[in-house]
Amino acid sequence: MLKKLGLLDFHKALKKNIEHFTSKRAYDYVPDGTPAPFYVIEVVDKYPEDTKVMWAEVFSVWIHAIAEENESKIGVYKLVQELEEALTMELDLPDGYEILRQNQTGIQSLQKDESGEWHAIVAYDFKVAYGFKSKI
Repeated sequence: MLKKLGLLDFHKALKKNIEHFTSKRAYDYVPDGTPAPFYVIEVVDKYPEDTKVMWAEVFSVWIHAIAEENESKIGVYKLVQELEEALTMELDLPDGYEILRQNQTGIQSLQKDESGEWHAIVAYDFKVAYGFKSKI
């Protein structure tokens, strides 16, 4: 029986990658008073994208990079660069799942929050295969 990759397992693998390769925390919910810098993972879409021979889904993700309060954008630029480098490494998914595509689709936003922290949203798509099709 084929089983799609769950959001929880995907989020766990993405969080592990980001934290390991950037040495910054990655959250899905940020507790009040959490000091910057950190990342926030937001899965914004999940849709099928099967091929002729494989069952596959695409996870669309926005990763928020929150920099320390500063007038300069250098801190948030550094966070984006660290994230881009971290996500050149393939995610470590559970057995039975394979990454077919892992790519950045752009920076959706770059703004200064009311807190004075710079905030960038970097979008990624991850295409995950979860089984082969066969003819009977």
